[in-house]
Amino acid sequence: MRFLAIAPLVALALTALTACGFKPMYAPAGGDSVIGAVAINEIPGKSGHAFRTELAKLLGAERGSPTARRLEVVLTERIAALGLRIDESATRADLTLTADYVFFDASGVELFRGAISQVASYDIPSVPTGTPGQISSSAYGEIAAQNDARERAGAMLAERMRTELALRLRQSRATP
Repeated sequence: MRFLAIAPLVALALTALTACGFKPMYAPAGGDSVIGAVAINEIPGKSGHAFRTELAKLLGAERGSPTARRLEVVLTERIAALGLRIDESATRADLTLTADYVFFDASGVELFRGAISQVASYDIPSVPTGTPGQISSSAYGEIAAQNDARERAGAMLAERMRTELALRLRQSRATP
């Protein structure tokens, strides 16, 4: 019953949005998709696999366009140790993924290029050594934390890549 009372207000709000010039980024006029179908090159490494898989999922909704554009990505990973103990072993680390990309249209002409980065922090677990006051890092725990950071950074970088592609394509359509 409340829905029936709210429905006219929702309709009025949507009408007001169209009157102010609001245009959704992922639904351009004509019902076409913003990004369209994109072929993504293979990206080596664990980080590359996580990033490419997530980006393919995100761009899967954009497959309505008959022309397949191409995205070439070179992914670099850097790990920086933070939070050093007295014995100079790290307690935290930052994993930084940087994607240098080139976006091509269906005919192979370069549309644009750029670079985006994403940082994911992780804790390096420690275990007591048996000697009072001494702690060492857990090798397996560090590997597991690193892999989790790769997955998180890859997912966040894929979201940023999708947004970047949509914005840049929208800008290129807006400028003559």
